[in-house]
Amino acid sequence: MKKLIVFTLMLLFVPIVLATNLQVEQIESEPLIIIELDDSASFKLAITNNEEVSDSFKIYSLAGATIQPKESFLINSGVTREIEIEVIPHEKTKKDFRGYHALEYQIKGEDTGYFTDRIGLKIIELKDTIELNVENIRIEDTEAKITITNLEKRKFENIIVVAKSKFFEFSETLTFDDEEQFEFSVPIKKEDTKTLTANEYEIEVVIEFKDIKAKKTETLKYLETGDISVSKKVEGFILRKNTITKTNEGNLVSVAEFETKKDVLSRLFTTYSEKPTSSQRKGLLVEYLWEKELLPGETSTITINTNYTMPFVFILVIILVFLITKFLVRKDLSIRKRVSFVKTKGGEFALKVKLRVRANKVVDKIEIVDKIPRIAKLYKNFGAKPDKIDEKARKISWNIKRLNAGEERVFTYIIYSKINVLGRFELPSATAKYEKNGKHEHTFSNKTYFSAETSSTN
Repeated sequence: MKKLIVFTLMLLFVPIVLATNLQVEQIESEPLIIIELDDSASFKLAITNNEEVSDSFKIYSLAGATIQPKESFLINSGVTREIEIEVIPHEKTKKDFRGYHALEYQIKGEDTGYFTDRIGLKIIELKDTIELNVENIRIEDTEAKITITNLEKRKFENIIVVAKSKFFEFSETLTFDDEEQFEFSVPIKKEDTKTLTANEYEIEVVIEFKDIKAKKTETLKYLETGDISVSKKVEGFILRKNTITKTNEGNLVSVAEFETKKDVLSRLFTTYSEKPTSSQRKGLLVEYLWEKELLPGETSTITINTNYTMPFVFILVIILVFLITKFLVRKDLSIRKRVSFVKTKGGEFALKVKLRVRANKVVDKIEIVDKIPRIAKLYKNFGAKPDKIDEKARKISWNIKRLNAGEERVFTYIIYSKINVLGRFELPSATAKYEKNGKHEHTFSNKTYFSAETSSTN
């Protein structure tokens, strides 16, 4: 409605242009456009010049297509002339429209003015030109009856149609006249269909024409004993709707059975269009059964609605609480300590310690302090030299003026001992002191250890 109002307002403000007195009749047309084939549509127009003077005219499209020929043509006063035109839609037109589309065009006279009219284009995909139908299949059938129809008033030469399903495989090269139809009988793969239940089954159809391939899916119905067809449809995710429809397509009164299973949790959020005939619990599942007597041609439908809104909201709340909690307890500065074994020429026990410092927010005046275990000594000729070494307190430290959010620094050093270590050797946590918004803060690293049995650990 809004688009219609805008279009009307635009027409009100368009300046008035002198119209030429022409009469145009469309006497022939081939309006079909198959988008994959770079098609053009052809039309034959009978144009009568009702003006008192002769004039030269040009035909062109205002938008959406190119019209050829672009050359002007003369029509004398009172004379009717037949003009053949070719309409080539633009890529955007083929992308935006499907089915019938009215294209506006103009005929402009050099001296007499404009004539505006519309021509109809039919824009479709290759897969929509050919229709494949399969008759309902019964359990006793040995052949499937296939009908292939050209839906358009257009000839196709050497078009390949391939169809695959659980019941049969079919491939044929065909030449179609306008709206022509072919019928085939294809053997059913009985060995493959022994375990199939009555339902709707998909047919994968591939149409190949002029090196262009198009795919689509058709369906066939595999009837139950008693000629009862089954159709199942599932819609939605959180609000899940499962519809089961059964139709008696035979000539006998038949009993149709509807079955579904629900676990003990989802059944609490499920409603049914009709009360089940019976229900039976087996472990964590509950089986529901409906029995309906159907007359010939009668249809019955059971609708099962499961509302997962409450469990979905509950899970979403848990995730949000976890994320918010994680965000709130996130440190401005984190420090991670790792240790690995180092081989030495003299056979001393040695470990390489790595401190990885990462700022999650902007912090200033950072001091990283780590403590050397009593039985170990610092190897001073490795890694970044500490800014301060307190041998009495057995502490080493590094100073950083500032770290921006996301910035990271790594410090490594080696400690050694003349005494061999057996079993687990634990190292204390490192400490980071810093300022944030003028306040002094601190944080600790993880504790780490070395185990002689595994050579390295974290």
